[in-house]
Amino acid sequence: MAELIQSSGLIAPAAGSTPELSARQLRLLLLGLGFATGMEFYTADSVNLVLTDLTGSFGVSGDEASWSLTVYTSALFLGVPVCVWLAGHIGYKNYLIGSVLLFVAGSVVSSTSLSFDTMLVARAFQGVAGAGLVVWWRGTVYMLLPKPKRSEALMHVSTMLYLSSAFGMLFSGYITDQVSWRLICIPNLAYAAAAIWLLVRYFPDMPVQRSERPTDWPGIVLIAVALVSLQIILSRGQIDDWFGSPRIRLLAWLGATALILFGIWQTSARNRAPLLRLELLLDRYVLSSVLIGVLTGMILSGSLYMLPEFLRNVTSQPLSATQTGRVMAVYALTAAAVRPSVVGIVARFGQRKTICGALVCLIASMLLINRFLTTNTPAYYFYLPLVLYALCVSSLLPSVGSGTVARIEQRNLLDGVSLYMTFRQFGAAIGVAVLTILVERRETLHSARLFDHLRASSQVLQNWMTTASDVILSRGGYSILKSQQIATKLLAEVGGREAATLAYADAFLFMAVVGIITLCLVPIIPPTPPAIKK
Repeated sequence: MAELIQSSGLIAPAAGSTPELSARQLRLLLLGLGFATGMEFYTADSVNLVLTDLTGSFGVSGDEASWSLTVYTSALFLGVPVCVWLAGHIGYKNYLIGSVLLFVAGSVVSSTSLSFDTMLVARAFQGVAGAGLVVWWRGTVYMLLPKPKRSEALMHVSTMLYLSSAFGMLFSGYITDQVSWRLICIPNLAYAAAAIWLLVRYFPDMPVQRSERPTDWPGIVLIAVALVSLQIILSRGQIDDWFGSPRIRLLAWLGATALILFGIWQTSARNRAPLLRLELLLDRYVLSSVLIGVLTGMILSGSLYMLPEFLRNVTSQPLSATQTGRVMAVYALTAAAVRPSVVGIVARFGQRKTICGALVCLIASMLLINRFLTTNTPAYYFYLPLVLYALCVSSLLPSVGSGTVARIEQRNLLDGVSLYMTFRQFGAAIGVAVLTILVERRETLHSARLFDHLRASSQVLQNWMTTASDVILSRGGYSILKSQQIATKLLAEVGGREAATLAYADAFLFMAVVGIITLCLVPIIPPTPPAIKK
């Protein structure tokens, strides 16, 4: 990305100022980037796996525990446009190392915090730091390497990231069951030490030429206000009766006003250094990446949240953290195995066909989970959907990146990537919250329908209650009254589990529908001719 003019008001290293890297230096630099960003992947999947354990440690509900995900993804969303500006001000190398240090510090604080509020604050700092890691490992590859070498470098780091996800689910599940979830931060210390050592030694010094364009502080403040308002609405809406609450109404007006003002300010002629160059949305490549990025961000974050929650909390025989980690690791290990072949697939079929194939795999994965989901589904039934999910993840994200923002004009490339990553993280930020709300509402609906049906079948219900009471009376040694109470409680528990299962199945069906909508947007991407064999 030589001669890239950044929207932050800073200019990337000029042509010829980027040093040439030897093969060994490049390998070790990519390894350092892999360790730095692998720490983020490891942590994201680890925290997602141990949400059930957070509820016991902090005395919060499952919905409140999910705030540790939504706060993190929201901070990540806010951090994406900011990190482009900040990296230019303090230097790319310094920014990456600083992000690693801030991330590992947030990891340690969140794992050792005694209050849930402290953990949420630490998770917010992690999100801001994580934004720099997920954006600048790619940015580094684009800045330092010529175009012919980028695909291979991206592939090597991506494979390492999927392996970090698999390690996160396997290790965090085991350590949670054997000792405590609070120890999941330990590998981050090793990740951070290795990443810093490699980046200090092998990340080249690239002086940044500063321009006279000012920092877009109004834009940063407005997007922060809009994001915080939206996050509080999504997190507290169900508890505070949505727009029946004066606080929710106030936040809705505040967030909507801030968002409108942000859009106006970003496109204003008076803003000489917009945080996000929204006029690039007129470019077909950028527009398609943004639309697909929002929707896929929702599905990818939501599905990784929903399935572990179901396996650990809803199924009639809940899985331990170790067992759930082994199931979920199937997708990460499959993605790591498939990722090296994606470069050849994209070269042969083109980005649009690859994206379509990936989305078909995603839709099939969500529909299969919807079909398989019952209270007694064996864990191995989910292996096939997770393999399909891995086929999607390993090919979708590289294809969208290379087929859209990577093809815009060189001088606008970094701004386009910033827009794409911002909107993709926005989808990820709202994905968990939207699905949590959907599950709650559908569970209430299914519960009402289920017990209405039971009341309509009063004779069948009475016969079941009589049989259950007799069994409890004969085997448990309880009194007749106590046996009836236990039978009633058992009926409520079974009915609640069935209603929750139906609600989770609806959530996966919803994600399949979002995938179909995303598939319909693929024609917006300009076609890329497949590579011609010589």
